[in-house]
Amino acid sequence: MQQAISGQTSQKAKGVLPIEQRYGVTVQLASEFTGISRSRLYELLIDGTIEGKVVRGRRIVLVASMLRMMGHAPAAKRTTAA
Repeated sequence: MQQAISGQTSQKAKGVLPIEQRYGVTVQLASEFTGISRSRLYELLIDGTIEGKVVRGRRIVLVASMLRMMGHAPAAKRTTAA
């Protein structure tokens, strides 16, 4: 009842995954999450700083790449040749 009054629902109630659990997000959502402008995100996609895909004409930012850039996700492990 309280949720109906306030007009707010939790992400679980809406069936929406938290950003960290998603494969990719739109540039708009990535912008809102990171605080980086959409135009700067497009620049980062072009220069390869973050990874993205085009799905049905829509640019999708890969969440793992975005989190790595922000320092929230571990980088891929690299083995060094001895």
